[in-house]
Amino acid sequence: MKNIKLCGWKFLLFSLLLLLSPRSGGEEEYDTFPETPPATWSGGKFMVLCYHDVPTRLNLDKYGVDIFSLTRQLEFMRDYGCHFVSADDIIKASKGEKTLPEKAVLLTFDDAYESFYENVFPLLKLYGYPCVLAVVSSWLDNPPDDPEYTHGFMTWKQIKELSESGIVEIASHSCNMHQAFQCNPQGNTAPAIITRIYNPLAGSYENEKAYKKRLYDDFETSRKTIEEKTGKYPKVLVWPFGRYTGIAIEEAKKTGFEMMLTLDDGLADVRKITAVPRHMLVENPSIDFFVKEFKKIFLYPERLRIIQADLDLIYDSNPEIQAKNLDAFIERIYRIYPSAVYLQAFSDDGADGNIKSVYFPNSVLPMKTDLFNRVSRALSIRGIQVYAWMPMLSICLPDKNENDRLRIMEFKDGKKQFSGAWYQNRLSPFSPDTVAKLETLYEDLAKKSIIDGIIFQDDGYLNDAEDFSPAALIEYKKITGDENIPFGKLTDEQKNKWTDLKTDKLIELTEKLKKKVLLQRPTALFARTIYAPVLSEPESEEWFSQNYEKCLEHYDYTVIMAYPRMEGVFFPERWLRSLVKAAKKYPGAMEKTVFKVQTYNWEKDEWISTEKVVDWLRALLAEGAYNIAYYPDDYTVNEPEAKEIRTVISVEDFPLKKGQVNGLYP
Repeated sequence: MKNIKLCGWKFLLFSLLLLLSPRSGGEEEYDTFPETPPATWSGGKFMVLCYHDVPTRLNLDKYGVDIFSLTRQLEFMRDYGCHFVSADDIIKASKGEKTLPEKAVLLTFDDAYESFYENVFPLLKLYGYPCVLAVVSSWLDNPPDDPEYTHGFMTWKQIKELSESGIVEIASHSCNMHQAFQCNPQGNTAPAIITRIYNPLAGSYENEKAYKKRLYDDFETSRKTIEEKTGKYPKVLVWPFGRYTGIAIEEAKKTGFEMMLTLDDGLADVRKITAVPRHMLVENPSIDFFVKEFKKIFLYPERLRIIQADLDLIYDSNPEIQAKNLDAFIERIYRIYPSAVYLQAFSDDGADGNIKSVYFPNSVLPMKTDLFNRVSRALSIRGIQVYAWMPMLSICLPDKNENDRLRIMEFKDGKKQFSGAWYQNRLSPFSPDTVAKLETLYEDLAKKSIIDGIIFQDDGYLNDAEDFSPAALIEYKKITGDENIPFGKLTDEQKNKWTDLKTDKLIELTEKLKKKVLLQRPTALFARTIYAPVLSEPESEEWFSQNYEKCLEHYDYTVIMAYPRMEGVFFPERWLRSLVKAAKKYPGAMEKTVFKVQTYNWEKDEWISTEKVVDWLRALLAEGAYNIAYYPDDYTVNEPEAKEIRTVISVEDFPLKKGQVNGLYP
C-alpha cells in the first residue's frame, strides 16, 4: 500500500496545480459551447471513454495518455456536468432496476498496465469515480513478445486489490484473442474474434462449428481465470480491438457475460449493452483538442465522404498484375482519403448489370476470385470504412431453368414476358426461392468478409409494367381480381395498392438480407440506392416502386443517384440544390441521405471534367447536404483527378495542404 499512498499525495499535487492553472487564454483554453445547446444525453444514454497506458510521462506510445492530460479531461467533464457511473449501474439500468443520470460517463482502461495501478487508481480514488479495467488473462503470466506492449502489466495480486476497492470493475479482455489470424488466401490478417481463420495448407476457411468453439473456449477460460484470481465472476467483456460478430456475442452470453464493450462510434444505450460503443483516446490530446473532439463526436452528426469503386478494375487473371493493380488502387484511395468506399463485391464482366459471378466464397454464384476481402481489409486497416456494394435482384443463377423460373416478368403489348428493362435478369422478390438464394449469398459474404456495411444496388426497382411473374401474380390477383388486366387498365385505387405492395415487397426483401448480415456483422450499416425522381417527384414511385420516406425509415442511409447527365437536366447545380431542398422537408433526412454524383457520361462515353464534378459536390454542400459521394472512380487514368477531387471528398481537415506537404502530388 506504500506506493498507493505516495501516488495519492502526487495527485493531490496534480489537483492543486489544476486549481492554480489559468483557464483562459492560450491553447489549453476550453469553452462551454456557446454556439450549441448543452449536450444532455439522457433516457438511458451514456458515453464511454477508452484509455490504455496512462504514464506520468509519455514517450512514443500513440495509444497513451499521460496522467496530467487525463486529470484535465476529468476536470472538464466534471465542470460540464457529467456524472461518472459504474458498469453495475449500467447493467441495473438495462434491467429497469435503476435510472442513469443525465450526461452519464463510463471510464474504461484496457490491458491492465502498471500505470493504472500506480497513477490512475489513486486519481480515481481521489475523485471517487468508478471505472472498468479490462484484463487479457493470459498476458499477466505470459506477456506478449511484441514491442507494442513494453509498458509492463499488473500482477494478479494488484488486480485482486483493485477488484476489492469498490470502484474498479475487472472485465475480461479475452484469454488469448488479442491477436490476429490469417483471413484470406493472400495472407492478410484480421482480429481473431471477427475472422474465420484461413488455412493456407488446406486452402479452406474455418467452419462455423470450429469458430464457435474457439470463441467459447477462450471466453470460458478467461472468465474462470479472473474468478479464480479475484474471487469475483466477471460480468463485462471488452472485445479485443473493439471488434466482434453476432456469433461472438451469443458465445459470450453462453459463458455468462452480461455487458460487452466495443470501439464503435457514438453514445451508448442501456437497451443495447451487448454492443456498447466507446471512444478511444489516442495521441495524448491537449485539453483544447479533447473538447473539440467531445463536441464533434457527441454533439454533431458525422459527415460522410464516399467513393464508389469497381473491383473489376483491379482484377486480373495474372496474380502479379492484380497485386500491382491493388497497390495502385489502395494508394489512390489513401491519398484522397474518403470516410468510406462503396466497394463492388461482384463481377460485371458484360457491363450490363447482370451478375454471374462474385469476388467472395459462396454457395450461390461462381467465385471469380477471392479478392473482395483482400481489398476490404487493405482499406480497413488504413481507417477507411468499406461497404460491400451488392445486387438486390440482378443475379444470374448458374441453372438457366431455375433462373428463368424466378425472373421478373412484364405485362406489355398484351403479353407476359421477361422484362426488357435495364437490369433485365432481375429475380422476383415475390418468390420465396429468390429470397432464399439472396439470403444465402449475403450470409456467405458476411461470414467470409470484414465489412462495415452493405449498399444495395439500384437494381432494386420494379417499373409499372413489372412484376407479372407467377409468384407475383398471386398477389396481383388479390388486388385486381384478374391477373390478365394490364396495369394501365386498373383503377387509381388498384394502382396505388399494387405500387405500395411492390415497394413494401422490395423493402421486405432487404430486411431479410439485413438480418443475415447482422448475425455475422452486428455493427453493419445499410444503404439503399434509389433514383433521383423518387425524391423530387414522389408520384414517380409508380415507375420504380421506391419511396424516399420509407427508405429513411428502413435504412441507415438512402443514396440518391443525383446524376445530372443521366437525368438530362439543363442546369445541373440548380437541380442538385433542388434535390437537397426536397430532402430537407423530411425530419432528420440530412443525416441519413447521401447525394451521389456521376463522374462519367455514359451516353457520350467520356469522363466529366473534375472541375465540374467538384462544382456539383460543392453545390450540394452549399445547400446543406451532409453526405456526398461520387461514382465511378478509375485509378488507371486518374479520373476524377485526385488532387482536385481530394479537396472536397477527403475527410482530412486540410486535404490539399497535406497532399502537397507529403509530396503526393506535383
